[in-house]
Amino acid sequence: MVFKFVIPSIWLSVIVLSTGCSVPLPEATANAPAISSVDETEQSKQLTPDQVLVLGDISSNPTRKIEQYQPLAAYLQRHLTDVGIERTVVKIAPDLETMQTWVDSGEVDLYFDSPYPVMVISNNTGAEPILRRWKEGIGEYHSIIFALKNRDIQSVTDLRNARIALETDFSTSGYMLPFAYLQNAGFNLVKQPSEATVLQSNDIGFLFSSGEDNTIELVLSGKVDAGAVDSGTFSALPESVRSSLTIVLETESVARHIVLASTEMPVDQTEATRNLLLQMHESVDGQTVLESFENTAKFDEFPVDASIERLEELYNQTL
Repeated sequence: MVFKFVIPSIWLSVIVLSTGCSVPLPEATANAPAISSVDETEQSKQLTPDQVLVLGDISSNPTRKIEQYQPLAAYLQRHLTDVGIERTVVKIAPDLETMQTWVDSGEVDLYFDSPYPVMVISNNTGAEPILRRWKEGIGEYHSIIFALKNRDIQSVTDLRNARIALETDFSTSGYMLPFAYLQNAGFNLVKQPSEATVLQSNDIGFLFSSGEDNTIELVLSGKVDAGAVDSGTFSALPESVRSSLTIVLETESVARHIVLASTEMPVDQTEATRNLLLQMHESVDGQTVLESFENTAKFDEFPVDASIERLEELYNQTL
């Protein structure tokens, strides 16, 4: 099924760093980061598009994200000269709409993210999921909906008329999975209800926290009844915090992160990059770069298509 959609344009900011069946998009970010562009080197400007490999991600903190990508970008640049790549560039988008445009046009060759935004962009552009990334050393993860024990919320049925904090509207673990599971449980999710909003018997009110730490804080402070975070984040909480919480629901697991290749990327470069990423964890140099890249353990050939297809099934059930 093909869905048509129109999203209003917003002001966009980008950082660019030189290292030497479709689904509708979530809502656009209301306040894109006001970050100035950093010009590419003169050498990069003189190269053809096929000589420049562009890595892409989405973040509200592009400076930090650029720093995380620097070692990987430099590594790829060093090892892909035999397929014509002379320069590697990192582009950070403020929202999913922008990233989809870049992947579709070939302005971004490789996009790294969790299954839900990858599913959206893949289905809307034809871009191909090529590998799984073990971000933070994790190959798979799931969502956990949790509440304070003193809220007396023990099961999903206790969430009737509750207010829950989700992360962002393009998060797999902080939005898509919990949203789908709650809808499949028979609930109607109402966005951003005020204190005066009267929720009906099968309603759950939700708001976006803009970060997992914010979600946890909203629950601990009692400002919301429950929250949803990924399993790794929940397990990393101090025992003193976890002991005060009740796990209300755990979803199924999906791939932690996926690498998506634009259809505009030359086939030989896609294959060479894929093979290089697969072999990185086998060398000392590669392991060092992976560790600096948000503690990535490795890239592998996990059946990402199946992971995306399952998420799409869940997504379509929420329409």
